[in-house]
Amino acid sequence: MVSDSNRLIAARYQLVRELGRGGMGVVWEGQDTLLNRQVAIKEVLLPDGLSPGEQERQLLRTAREARTAAKLNHPSVVAIYDVVEEGGRPWIVMELLRHPTVEEVVLTSGALPVREAADLGRQVLSALRTAHEAGILHRDVKPANILLADDGRAVLMDFGIAQVEGDPSLTKTGMVTGSPSFLAPERVRAENAGPPSDLWSLGATLYACMVGRSPFERGDPMSTLNALLSEEPDYRRIPPAMHPVLKGLLQKEPEQRVNAEEADRLLAAILATRPAYDDRDVPERKPGGGRGRTLLAAAAAAVVVLAGGTVAYFKLASPAEGAPRATAQPAAATSPLTPTAAQTPEPSATPTPTPTVTRAVPVIRMWKSRDGWSIMRPTGWRGALSEAYTEWTRRDRTAHFGVEAVYSRTDPNQVLRDSEETVKQNAQDIVNRGRRMVVHQGTKAAEWEFSWTAGTGGDARWVTPGTRYHEVRRVVAIGDAAYILSWTATEAQWMRNKGLMRQVINSFTVGA
Repeated sequence: MVSDSNRLIAARYQLVRELGRGGMGVVWEGQDTLLNRQVAIKEVLLPDGLSPGEQERQLLRTAREARTAAKLNHPSVVAIYDVVEEGGRPWIVMELLRHPTVEEVVLTSGALPVREAADLGRQVLSALRTAHEAGILHRDVKPANILLADDGRAVLMDFGIAQVEGDPSLTKTGMVTGSPSFLAPERVRAENAGPPSDLWSLGATLYACMVGRSPFERGDPMSTLNALLSEEPDYRRIPPAMHPVLKGLLQKEPEQRVNAEEADRLLAAILATRPAYDDRDVPERKPGGGRGRTLLAAAAAAVVVLAGGTVAYFKLASPAEGAPRATAQPAAATSPLTPTAAQTPEPSATPTPTPTVTRAVPVIRMWKSRDGWSIMRPTGWRGALSEAYTEWTRRDRTAHFGVEAVYSRTDPNQVLRDSEETVKQNAQDIVNRGRRMVVHQGTKAAEWEFSWTAGTGGDARWVTPGTRYHEVRRVVAIGDAAYILSWTATEAQWMRNKGLMRQVINSFTVGA
């Protein structure tokens, strides 16, 4: 049974619109008609084919989730307001939040600055300590389960697999829940897990804030779990200030891990020392290390976070369809792609106040893929990620850059020919401007330059029908994969940005 919008639940909560579906139900945006406020409502839908006993156990589990969430009165834990019964099943009424996850922030803006990561870590750690004191384990701490608000508030969400210590309702022999990349080793080994397991996951999350992925992510669950059990994290890309807390949290044996108090002390020490310059900081952050980032522009996905085990993404535009997530950038970052010279003030005969030093906006910035490659991507462009394709689009949609991984074949020339067939399906008036073999960081690569006119077909939202585009595609084969690097700009903008195009494409590196 799926409820209709505008339905009134418990004579009080109006369903406004469906936001998402999960294994245990439907998430609605709702309106509390008594208090006149927006809420999130989880409608519990049980799977078909359950026996009456199984149905009752699932309903008890939902009630347990509600009790769990209601215990946690903390600013970094999403709030639960009410639990009501309608139609023979429970409905959970919760705080509705619209903030991006840490995973999205890192994907869009790159690695967090050290101080911002430390501050986030302390907030999540405080939430975990409150939960642990109530006898509750989160069991799935990861970047996708932490929200980051514009005012700097970090919110830990998705207690849907949280376990109350001593509650037998979730006990199942051999069941391992949580995300493989962020699981603690003792949970993989099916040993008793306690608060130290959540601290391990927090350590892996902070590592991902610095690098963009878990220290043990290997592409598939089994390889990831093997790495988690047998390998040590690579700290070479981690700022030294973060080494003590990460090494303390990521000890494989729980009894050797730092406890919550020591972890908080180490994170506080990072915040107490302001480095002279943090090369991971970016211009759009407000002075003083504040988080005045406006993270959700019109095309960004609004994240609706719900306690009791549900996270729904209400996407205004889906990144998989080419509409990228966005972060607000200063005017300098959205100006023409080529850097402009700084203006020099004219001499003045009268004394003037000491000028404020302003950090120049970089034209390109390092971005590291979770699949092991990296590139200097243009600053201020909107990014989006799908399974094997990463892309950035200039805000005025006059230029676009994409990286596509191909695993079916590794002959650069053949991959380029296959790519050409795809172009012909969606482009008109294609003019071949040259094919050539080039050397890309010591490896032979195939490159094709051409121009084309956009037709009315195709699903790339950055393309404007009837516009003339100029493009370079380079195919680099490394190991068991080939990578298609494609830079596209309007014909009118091509020559102006040709140098930046070469700088970005030539920076592509695998495994460095």
